[in-house]
Amino acid sequence: MNILHTSDWHLGQSFKNRSREAEHQGFLSWLLQVIEEQDIDVLIVAGDIFDTSNPPNYALKMYHNFLADIIKTQCRDIVIVAGNHDSISTLEVSKDLLKSLNVHVVASGENQEEGIVQILKDDKLKAIVCAVPYLRDRVLRNANESKSSIEVENELREGMKTYYKSIYDKAKEISGEVPVIATGHFTTTGASISPDSERDIYIGKLQNIDSDMLRGFDYVAMGHIHKPQKISQQNTLRYSGSPIPLSFSEANNQKSVVLVKFVDAEVKVDTLDIPLFKKLYRLHGNFEEIQTKIEAIADLANPPFVEILLKDSEILNYDINDFIYQSNQAGVDILMLKREKEIQERGLAIEDESITLRELDPLDIFDKRLEGEAHLNVDTAMKQNLQALYAQVLEECQNEDN
Repeated sequence: MNILHTSDWHLGQSFKNRSREAEHQGFLSWLLQVIEEQDIDVLIVAGDIFDTSNPPNYALKMYHNFLADIIKTQCRDIVIVAGNHDSISTLEVSKDLLKSLNVHVVASGENQEEGIVQILKDDKLKAIVCAVPYLRDRVLRNANESKSSIEVENELREGMKTYYKSIYDKAKEISGEVPVIATGHFTTTGASISPDSERDIYIGKLQNIDSDMLRGFDYVAMGHIHKPQKISQQNTLRYSGSPIPLSFSEANNQKSVVLVKFVDAEVKVDTLDIPLFKKLYRLHGNFEEIQTKIEAIADLANPPFVEILLKDSEILNYDINDFIYQSNQAGVDILMLKREKEIQERGLAIEDESITLRELDPLDIFDKRLEGEAHLNVDTAMKQNLQALYAQVLEECQNEDN
Protein backbone atom coordinates (compact mmCIF):
# COMPACT_ATOMS: atom_id res chain seq x y z
CA MET A 1 0.00 0.00 0.00
CA ASN A 2 1.34 3.40 -1.02
CA ILE A 3 0.50 6.58 0.91
CA LEU A 4 1.35 10.17 -0.01
CA HIS A 5 1.53 12.71 2.81
CA THR A 6 1.30 16.46 2.21
CA SER A 7 0.05 19.47 4.17
CA ASP A 8 -0.06 23.25 4.50
CA TRP A 9 -1.18 24.10 0.99
CA HIS A 10 -2.50 27.51 2.10
CA LEU A 11 -4.58 27.88 -1.05
CA GLY A 12 -5.62 31.48 -1.56
CA GLN A 13 -2.56 32.97 0.09
CA SER A 14 -1.81 36.59 -0.80
CA PHE A 15 1.91 37.24 -0.33
CA LYS A 16 2.47 40.98 0.12
CA ASN A 17 -0.61 41.49 -2.08
CA ARG A 18 0.68 39.05 -4.72
CA SER A 19 -1.43 36.01 -5.60
CA ARG A 20 0.12 32.53 -5.38
CA GLU A 21 -2.56 30.98 -7.60
CA ALA A 22 -0.20 29.98 -10.44
CA GLU A 23 2.26 28.36 -8.02
CA HIS A 24 -0.46 26.41 -6.24
CA GLN A 25 -1.94 25.26 -9.53
CA GLY A 26 1.51 24.13 -10.64
CA PHE A 27 1.89 22.12 -7.44
CA LEU A 28 -1.53 20.46 -7.69
CA SER A 29 -0.88 19.48 -11.31
CA TRP A 30 2.48 18.03 -10.30
CA LEU A 31 0.86 16.21 -7.37
CA LEU A 32 -1.67 14.53 -9.66
CA GLN A 33 1.17 13.34 -11.87
CA VAL A 34 3.06 11.92 -8.87
CA ILE A 35 -0.06 10.12 -7.63
CA GLU A 36 -0.36 8.34 -10.95
CA GLU A 37 3.35 7.61 -11.39
CA GLN A 38 3.82 6.30 -7.84
CA ASP A 39 0.58 4.28 -7.88
CA ILE A 40 -0.67 6.03 -4.74
CA ASP A 41 -3.53 4.34 -2.87
CA VAL A 42 -4.12 6.98 -0.18
CA LEU A 43 -3.51 10.74 -0.13
CA ILE A 44 -3.32 12.42 3.29
CA VAL A 45 -3.54 16.22 3.60
CA ALA A 46 -2.63 17.14 7.18
CA GLY A 47 -4.30 20.52 7.56
CA ASP A 48 -4.16 24.14 6.40
CA ILE A 49 -5.69 23.44 3.03
CA PHE A 50 -6.62 27.12 2.86
CA ASP A 51 -4.74 30.17 4.06
CA THR A 52 -7.71 31.86 5.72
CA SER A 53 -11.04 30.86 7.19
CA ASN A 54 -12.76 32.69 4.32
CA PRO A 55 -10.77 31.69 1.22
CA PRO A 56 -11.31 33.40 -2.14
CA ASN A 57 -13.56 31.71 -4.67
CA TYR A 58 -10.69 30.74 -6.95
CA ALA A 59 -9.07 28.81 -4.08
CA LEU A 60 -12.29 26.91 -3.35
CA LYS A 61 -12.63 26.10 -7.04
CA MET A 62 -9.01 24.93 -7.21
CA TYR A 63 -9.58 22.63 -4.21
CA HIS A 64 -12.71 21.02 -5.62
CA ASN A 65 -11.29 20.73 -9.14
CA PHE A 66 -8.28 18.90 -7.73
CA LEU A 67 -10.53 16.46 -5.86
CA ALA A 68 -12.59 15.91 -9.01
CA ASP A 69 -9.36 15.06 -10.87
CA ILE A 70 -7.88 12.78 -8.21
CA ILE A 71 -10.92 10.51 -7.96
CA LYS A 72 -10.35 9.67 -11.62
CA THR A 73 -6.97 8.15 -10.72
CA GLN A 74 -6.19 4.83 -9.02
CA CYS A 75 -6.01 6.67 -5.64
CA ARG A 76 -9.13 5.40 -3.94
CA ASP A 77 -9.00 7.22 -0.60
CA ILE A 78 -8.27 10.86 0.24
CA VAL A 79 -8.05 11.90 3.89
CA ILE A 80 -8.24 15.64 4.63
CA VAL A 81 -8.09 17.18 8.10
CA ALA A 82 -8.50 20.81 9.13
CA GLY A 83 -5.61 22.95 10.31
CA ASN A 84 -5.62 26.08 12.45
CA HIS A 85 -6.03 28.28 9.34
CA ASP A 86 -9.04 26.32 8.08
CA SER A 87 -12.67 27.09 8.80
CA ILE A 88 -14.59 24.07 10.06
CA SER A 89 -17.76 25.26 8.32
CA THR A 90 -15.97 25.82 5.00
CA LEU A 91 -14.58 22.28 4.93
CA GLU A 92 -17.81 20.69 6.14
CA VAL A 93 -19.99 22.27 3.42
CA SER A 94 -19.01 19.59 0.90
CA LYS A 95 -18.04 16.85 3.40
CA ASP A 96 -21.07 14.59 2.93
CA LEU A 97 -20.91 14.78 -0.85
CA LEU A 98 -17.18 14.07 -0.88
CA LYS A 99 -17.58 11.09 1.46
CA SER A 100 -19.53 9.26 -1.23
CA LEU A 101 -16.41 9.63 -3.39
CA ASN A 102 -14.08 8.24 -0.68
CA VAL A 103 -12.85 11.71 0.24
CA HIS A 104 -12.86 11.72 4.04
CA VAL A 105 -12.94 15.24 5.53
CA VAL A 106 -12.50 15.61 9.30
CA ALA A 107 -12.76 19.21 10.43
CA SER A 108 -13.51 19.48 14.16
CA GLY A 109 -12.48 16.20 15.79
CA GLU A 110 -15.46 16.26 18.13
CA ASN A 111 -16.67 12.88 16.84
CA GLN A 112 -13.81 10.39 17.14
CA GLU A 113 -15.70 7.67 15.31
CA GLU A 114 -15.82 9.92 12.25
CA GLY A 115 -12.03 10.19 12.37
CA ILE A 116 -11.42 6.43 12.13
CA VAL A 117 -11.08 5.89 8.39
CA GLN A 118 -10.86 2.32 7.16
CA ILE A 119 -8.75 1.88 4.03
CA LEU A 120 -9.98 -1.02 1.90
CA LYS A 121 -8.40 -2.55 -1.18
CA ASP A 122 -10.03 -5.42 -3.04
CA ASP A 123 -12.59 -5.48 -0.20
CA LYS A 124 -9.85 -6.22 2.35
CA LEU A 125 -8.85 -3.94 5.21
CA LYS A 126 -5.37 -2.61 4.44
CA ALA A 127 -4.93 0.20 6.97
CA ILE A 128 -6.71 2.54 9.36
CA VAL A 129 -6.15 6.29 9.40
CA CYS A 130 -6.88 8.07 12.67
CA ALA A 131 -7.74 11.40 11.08
CA VAL A 132 -7.13 13.97 13.82
CA PRO A 133 -7.47 17.65 12.82
CA TYR A 134 -6.23 20.69 14.69
CA LEU A 135 -7.91 20.16 18.06
CA ARG A 136 -9.46 23.27 19.49
CA ASP A 137 -9.64 23.94 23.19
CA ARG A 138 -13.32 23.03 23.47
CA VAL A 139 -12.67 19.51 22.19
CA LEU A 140 -10.06 18.80 24.86
CA ARG A 141 -11.60 20.22 28.03
CA ASN A 142 -14.48 22.01 29.64
CA ALA A 143 -13.54 25.58 30.49
CA ASN A 144 -13.34 26.27 34.22
CA GLU A 145 -12.36 29.80 35.22
CA SER A 146 -11.56 28.74 38.79
CA LYS A 147 -8.58 26.65 37.67
CA SER A 148 -5.04 27.99 37.73
CA SER A 149 -3.03 28.38 34.53
CA ILE A 150 -0.86 25.38 35.48
CA GLU A 151 -3.95 23.23 36.05
CA VAL A 152 -5.34 24.30 32.67
CA GLU A 153 -2.05 23.45 30.92
CA ASN A 154 -1.90 20.04 32.57
CA GLU A 155 -5.52 19.40 31.66
CA LEU A 156 -4.88 20.26 28.03
CA ARG A 157 -1.75 18.10 27.84
CA GLU A 158 -3.64 15.19 29.33
CA GLY A 159 -6.52 15.93 26.96
CA MET A 160 -4.22 15.58 23.95
CA LYS A 161 -2.72 12.35 25.26
CA THR A 162 -6.15 10.96 26.09
CA TYR A 163 -7.55 11.90 22.68
CA TYR A 164 -4.77 10.17 20.77
CA LYS A 165 -4.76 7.12 23.05
CA SER A 166 -8.53 6.81 22.76
CA ILE A 167 -8.62 6.99 18.97
CA TYR A 168 -5.63 4.62 18.74
CA ASP A 169 -7.33 2.07 20.99
CA LYS A 170 -10.54 2.27 18.96
CA ALA A 171 -8.59 1.75 15.75
CA LYS A 172 -6.69 -1.24 17.16
CA GLU A 173 -9.96 -2.93 18.07
CA ILE A 174 -10.73 -3.31 14.37
CA SER A 175 -7.30 -3.13 12.73
CA GLY A 176 -5.90 -6.57 13.48
CA GLU A 177 -2.42 -6.59 11.96
CA VAL A 178 -2.89 -3.77 9.47
CA PRO A 179 -1.02 -0.44 9.94
CA VAL A 180 -2.57 2.31 12.05
CA ILE A 181 -1.71 5.79 10.81
CA ALA A 182 -2.41 9.11 12.54
CA THR A 183 -2.60 12.73 11.49
CA GLY A 184 -2.01 15.83 13.59
CA HIS A 185 -1.74 19.58 13.24
CA PHE A 186 0.29 21.22 15.99
CA THR A 187 3.86 22.01 17.02
CA THR A 188 5.78 19.20 18.70
CA THR A 189 8.65 19.75 21.10
CA GLY A 190 11.93 20.19 19.26
CA ALA A 191 10.37 21.09 15.90
CA SER A 192 12.35 23.48 13.70
CA ILE A 193 10.11 26.35 12.57
CA SER A 194 10.53 29.22 10.13
CA PRO A 195 10.80 32.51 12.05
CA ASP A 196 8.24 34.45 10.01
CA SER A 197 6.10 31.67 8.56
CA GLU A 198 4.10 29.51 10.92
CA ARG A 199 1.64 31.24 13.18
CA ASP A 200 2.19 30.16 16.77
CA ILE A 201 -0.48 27.63 17.71
CA TYR A 202 -1.75 27.74 21.26
CA ILE A 203 -4.17 25.02 22.33
CA GLY A 204 -5.41 26.88 25.35
CA LYS A 205 -2.00 28.00 26.64
CA LEU A 206 0.01 25.11 25.15
CA GLN A 207 2.50 26.13 22.49
CA ASN A 208 3.98 22.68 21.85
CA ILE A 209 3.14 19.06 22.61
CA ASP A 210 5.44 16.17 23.56
CA SER A 211 5.78 13.84 20.58
CA ASP A 212 6.07 10.73 22.78
CA MET A 213 2.30 10.27 22.70
CA LEU A 214 2.53 9.59 18.93
CA ARG A 215 5.03 6.72 19.03
CA GLY A 216 2.49 3.88 19.00
CA PHE A 217 1.32 4.61 15.46
CA ASP A 218 2.91 2.98 12.41
CA TYR A 219 3.16 6.39 10.73
CA VAL A 220 2.21 9.93 11.79
CA ALA A 221 1.42 12.53 9.11
CA MET A 222 1.84 15.97 10.67
CA GLY A 223 0.97 19.45 9.47
CA HIS A 224 1.56 23.07 10.55
CA ILE A 225 5.37 23.29 10.32
CA HIS A 226 6.38 24.45 6.83
CA LYS A 227 9.87 22.92 6.86
CA PRO A 228 9.96 19.18 6.00
CA GLN A 229 11.45 17.24 8.92
CA LYS A 230 11.44 14.15 11.07
CA ILE A 231 10.04 14.42 14.59
CA SER A 232 12.49 13.42 17.34
CA GLN A 233 14.62 11.76 14.63
CA GLN A 234 11.89 9.16 14.09
CA ASN A 235 11.57 8.20 10.42
CA THR A 236 7.85 7.46 10.75
CA LEU A 237 6.94 10.71 12.54
CA ARG A 238 7.12 13.55 10.03
CA TYR A 239 6.09 17.01 8.98
CA SER A 240 5.73 17.05 5.21
CA GLY A 241 6.09 20.85 5.07
CA SER A 242 4.37 23.30 2.75
CA PRO A 243 4.54 22.71 -1.04
CA ILE A 244 5.70 26.26 -1.86
CA PRO A 245 7.77 28.77 0.17
CA LEU A 246 5.25 30.90 2.02
CA SER A 247 7.71 33.51 3.30
CA PHE A 248 11.21 34.72 2.50
CA SER A 249 12.56 32.72 5.45
CA GLU A 250 11.62 29.59 3.49
CA ALA A 251 13.36 30.70 0.30
CA ASN A 252 16.18 28.14 0.59
CA ASN A 253 14.07 25.21 1.84
CA GLN A 254 13.68 22.28 -0.52
CA LYS A 255 9.96 21.51 -0.48
CA SER A 256 8.78 17.90 -0.61
CA VAL A 257 5.99 15.40 -0.04
CA VAL A 258 6.39 12.13 1.87
CA LEU A 259 5.95 8.73 0.21
CA VAL A 260 5.11 5.96 2.68
CA LYS A 261 5.10 2.34 1.48
CA PHE A 262 3.80 -0.54 3.58
CA VAL A 263 5.12 -3.87 2.31
CA ASP A 264 4.00 -6.76 4.51
CA ALA A 265 5.17 -5.77 8.00
CA GLU A 266 7.77 -3.27 6.80
CA VAL A 267 7.33 0.48 6.32
CA LYS A 268 9.54 2.46 3.94
CA VAL A 269 9.55 6.26 4.05
CA ASP A 270 11.00 8.51 1.35
CA THR A 271 10.58 12.12 0.27
CA LEU A 272 9.89 13.41 -3.22
CA ASP A 273 11.22 16.88 -4.05
CA ILE A 274 8.65 19.38 -5.34
CA PRO A 275 9.70 21.58 -8.28
CA LEU A 276 10.08 25.28 -7.53
CA PHE A 277 7.38 27.20 -9.39
CA LYS A 278 8.63 30.69 -8.47
CA LYS A 279 11.93 31.71 -6.89
CA LEU A 280 12.22 33.89 -3.79
CA TYR A 281 15.33 35.91 -2.99
CA ARG A 282 16.55 37.93 -0.02
CA LEU A 283 19.16 40.45 -1.19
CA HIS A 284 21.45 42.42 1.13
CA GLY A 285 23.99 45.06 0.16
CA ASN A 286 24.56 48.64 -0.89
CA PHE A 287 22.80 50.21 -3.85
CA GLU A 288 25.41 49.15 -6.42
CA GLU A 289 25.60 45.60 -5.06
CA ILE A 290 21.82 45.23 -5.15
CA GLN A 291 21.71 46.42 -8.76
CA THR A 292 24.26 43.77 -9.77
CA LYS A 293 22.37 41.03 -7.93
CA ILE A 294 19.08 42.09 -9.54
CA GLU A 295 20.59 41.78 -13.01
CA ALA A 296 21.77 38.24 -12.21
CA ILE A 297 18.37 36.92 -11.10
CA ALA A 298 16.02 38.78 -13.47
CA ASP A 299 13.60 36.55 -15.37
CA LEU A 300 11.00 38.14 -17.62
CA ALA A 301 9.15 34.82 -18.13
CA ASN A 302 8.70 34.17 -14.40
CA PRO A 303 9.87 37.15 -12.30
CA PRO A 304 11.08 36.04 -8.85
CA PHE A 305 9.78 37.58 -5.63
CA VAL A 306 12.49 39.74 -4.04
CA GLU A 307 13.04 41.23 -0.59
CA ILE A 308 15.83 43.82 -0.29
CA LEU A 309 17.77 44.97 2.77
CA LEU A 310 19.55 48.14 1.64
CA LYS A 311 22.69 49.28 3.45
CA ASP A 312 22.71 52.83 2.07
CA SER A 313 21.00 55.37 4.31
CA GLU A 314 21.41 58.46 2.08
CA ILE A 315 19.63 57.19 -1.04
CA LEU A 316 16.65 59.40 -1.84
CA ASN A 317 13.20 57.85 -1.93
CA TYR A 318 12.82 59.15 -5.49
CA ASP A 319 15.88 57.15 -6.58
CA ILE A 320 14.62 54.04 -4.78
CA ASN A 321 11.17 54.28 -6.36
CA ASP A 322 12.72 54.65 -9.79
CA PHE A 323 15.02 51.68 -9.11
CA ILE A 324 12.08 49.50 -8.06
CA TYR A 325 10.12 50.46 -11.16
CA GLN A 326 13.04 49.78 -13.51
CA SER A 327 13.86 46.47 -11.77
CA ASN A 328 10.29 45.26 -12.02
CA GLN A 329 10.28 46.09 -15.72
CA ALA A 330 13.51 44.10 -16.14
CA GLY A 331 12.13 40.84 -14.70
CA VAL A 332 11.91 40.85 -10.90
CA ASP A 333 9.04 41.53 -8.51
CA ILE A 334 10.29 43.53 -5.52
CA LEU A 335 7.82 42.91 -2.72
CA MET A 336 9.65 44.69 0.05
CA LEU A 337 12.60 47.05 0.47
CA LYS A 338 14.01 47.84 3.91
CA ARG A 339 16.68 50.33 4.91
CA GLU A 340 19.35 49.21 7.35
CA LYS A 341 20.16 51.78 10.01
CA GLU A 342 21.00 52.11 13.66
CA ILE A 343 18.15 52.60 16.12
CA GLN A 344 20.10 53.47 19.25
CA GLU A 345 17.26 53.73 21.68
CA ARG A 346 16.11 50.19 20.92
CA GLY A 347 19.42 48.66 20.02
CA LEU A 348 18.07 47.37 16.73
CA ALA A 349 20.06 46.96 13.55
CA ILE A 350 17.13 46.73 11.18
CA GLU A 351 14.05 48.89 10.92
CA ASP A 352 11.28 47.97 8.51
CA GLU A 353 9.98 51.31 7.23
CA SER A 354 7.44 49.75 4.89
CA ILE A 355 5.56 47.56 7.34
CA THR A 356 1.78 47.89 7.50
CA LEU A 357 -0.97 46.33 9.60
CA ARG A 358 -1.91 44.17 6.62
CA GLU A 359 1.49 42.46 6.86
CA LEU A 360 1.15 41.71 10.59
CA ASP A 361 -0.87 38.99 12.27
CA PRO A 362 -2.75 39.75 15.53
CA LEU A 363 0.07 38.37 17.70
CA ASP A 364 2.59 40.66 16.00
CA ILE A 365 0.36 43.67 16.65
CA PHE A 366 -0.05 42.67 20.30
CA ASP A 367 3.75 42.36 20.69
CA LYS A 368 4.26 45.82 19.20
CA ARG A 369 1.64 47.20 21.59
CA LEU A 370 3.55 45.73 24.52
CA GLU A 371 6.79 47.29 23.24
CA GLY A 372 5.11 50.69 23.29
CA GLU A 373 4.16 50.36 26.98
CA ALA A 374 7.66 50.59 28.47
CA HIS A 375 6.30 52.23 31.64
CA LEU A 376 4.57 48.95 32.58
CA ASN A 377 7.96 47.26 33.14
CA VAL A 378 6.86 44.02 31.52
CA ASP A 379 9.51 41.37 32.18
CA THR A 380 10.06 38.26 30.02
CA ALA A 381 7.90 35.96 32.15
CA MET A 382 5.01 38.44 32.24
CA LYS A 383 5.30 39.04 28.49
CA GLN A 384 5.12 35.30 27.75
CA ASN A 385 2.09 34.95 30.01
CA LEU A 386 0.33 37.91 28.38
CA GLN A 387 1.11 36.51 24.91
CA ALA A 388 -0.35 33.14 25.88
CA LEU A 389 -3.50 34.75 27.32
CA TYR A 390 -3.96 36.89 24.22
CA ALA A 391 -3.45 33.84 21.96
CA GLN A 392 -6.12 32.02 23.99
CA VAL A 393 -8.57 34.91 23.44
CA LEU A 394 -7.84 34.78 19.69
CA GLU A 395 -8.44 31.03 19.73
CA GLU A 396 -11.78 31.43 21.49
CA CYS A 397 -12.83 34.08 18.96
CA GLN A 398 -11.89 31.76 16.10
CA ASN A 399 -13.86 28.94 17.71
CA GLU A 400 -16.93 31.18 17.83
CA ASP A 401 -16.49 32.03 14.13
CA ASN A 402 -16.31 28.34 13.23
